Amino acid sequence: KLCQGCLHYGQCTSAKHGRKIIRLALEELKEKLEVQYEASKEIYGRRKERAELPFGHIKSNLKTVGFLLRGKVGVNAETSLLATCFNLARMITILGVSSLIEKLTALRIPVMA
Repeated sequence: KLCQGCLHYGQCTSAKHGRKIIRLALEELKEKLEVQYEASKEIYGRRKERAELPFGHIKSNLKTVGFLLRGKVGVNAETSLLATCFNLARMITILGVSSLIEKLTALRIPVMA
């Protein structure tokens, strides 16, 4: 009955009683999420350039494949040390050793002996 009143009647089906279209209850949500996924592919593509670089550097250049310490406190301490090593290496690459030393000395942060 609905098909016979449609403007496109006869174009989408040749059945005498029309066409039966089944949609899931959450079909609209699924379509919306698919559009968002397509839009976010570029963001995920940039992830490998930015977020994966430190971990790749730590694993390959610092020769770290696993944690030596066990427990949350130990793993957090080890992660902090590895991140500090990465950040220092990055600063040396960007600024150079002498410039980095100058900038750190200019801060005049007291160091515990």
